[in-house]
Amino acid sequence: MLTSEDHRQIAERCIRLAKTCTEPRVAEQLLTFAANHLEKAEQALRSRQPATVVKRQIKLVQQK
Repeated sequence: MLTSEDHRQIAERCIRLAKTCTEPRVAEQLLTFAANHLEKAEQALRSRQPATVVKRQIKLVQQK
């Protein structure tokens, strides 16, 4: 089972790949994957940590 950190790292990779991708449909799908993994990371954190930590994690990923 993946941890919230695992999901966040996968999302970051997807975002980096999408930024360099030349095929728009592939880039769009990578961003969808990233959003899904960010949601899973948030869900995992909610089950274990206060909401403020979740918001901090999401802001970190969005800044990159």
